[in-house]
Amino acid sequence: MVLDCRIITTTKGFDELRGTWDAHMIKLPHLSFFLDFNWLNIWWHTYAEPEDHLYIILLYEHDTLLAIAPFYIKDDTLRLLGTGEAEHEEVASEYLDILCAPKHYQRVSDCLADTLMDCLFASQNSVQPYCQKPETPVSHIVLDNYLQNSCLMLFAKRISRFFFHSSRCVGKAYSCQLPADNEQYQQQLSPSFRKKMNRHKKQWQEQLQGEFKSYRYLSDFDEGLSHLTSLHQRRWQAQGKKGVFSAQRFTEFHKRFMEQALRRNWLELWVLFARGKAISAIYAINYNETCYFYQSGLDTDFKPNLSPGFLSHFLLIEHCIKRQLKHYDFMKGAQENSYKQHFANINRDLYRSQLAIKKASNLGFAMNNKLKQARDFLLWKNQ
Repeated sequence: MVLDCRIITTTKGFDELRGTWDAHMIKLPHLSFFLDFNWLNIWWHTYAEPEDHLYIILLYEHDTLLAIAPFYIKDDTLRLLGTGEAEHEEVASEYLDILCAPKHYQRVSDCLADTLMDCLFASQNSVQPYCQKPETPVSHIVLDNYLQNSCLMLFAKRISRFFFHSSRCVGKAYSCQLPADNEQYQQQLSPSFRKKMNRHKKQWQEQLQGEFKSYRYLSDFDEGLSHLTSLHQRRWQAQGKKGVFSAQRFTEFHKRFMEQALRRNWLELWVLFARGKAISAIYAINYNETCYFYQSGLDTDFKPNLSPGFLSHFLLIEHCIKRQLKHYDFMKGAQENSYKQHFANINRDLYRSQLAIKKASNLGFAMNNKLKQARDFLLWKNQ
């Protein structure tokens, strides 16, 4: 059965989707906060340039909403909302996808591919009444940070037959499934790492007047954010780098989103103190029974060396177990030798796809892709 389609191209139309979007997300507990209306809408209001154009596609079966595809157009490229910023200020949205139930993945990915080919990539204007062709021709698609078992993966495969395309793994997402109690969790850790963390915890508590403070109220939110920002910047500046909180739009975005998350009881903003001094901070989001670790700050000069970053995760995981959360998600890390492997018992690959419509002007994209594949094969063969 053909699905009905509606396309949102204005900021006003996006703003008015809140109720529809929220009601739809409630039915999709497998999706992350990166697809929540607040994250994507605040991102658009913060990062959209005047020449960027929304292209949010809603698919219906009769009057029932089946899917939301959160796209926008930047230059000549169709992208996912929450991506495409300059690297120095990017929010690094992950687990991106089409908002739909897994049972509808195949139908939705097929319909979405057909819709986009009709509306954006057909050589002639489509006669479909729902199509809204942008003024600037679109010739590329970029899909960032999606999982292998996602609707977006099916969509990428479905539409790729019309494109020169390249897909690659860009990192691993690490997480741990949380058991019923902390003792069971510690048994999941390696003996040496478990011993190390318990030794550091004991030293922090008994010798350093340790405190792990949660900032859960608007009255002390600014204090917690100040600790996070200061610790994060100090760590990166010590390495000769600016640190992402030096970017005005990044800071504005997160202040607005964190305030919304706090009001919804999603925000996990924690600071680790030793002898009254802030030595580590964690910014995480509690969403759909999962605690997503997003950002941190760390005093790398603090002595004695308690591995304050590790200790903060260790303590926050204990807190999550007490609250009966199901997962602690570290999100994307290096494919090898990531510190997140010490805590995690699950890892999943994250992918990026780049597609260029099959036409003469995009032959350079196809040639570069073939050369990269040949290079990667030779590197693998010579290992």
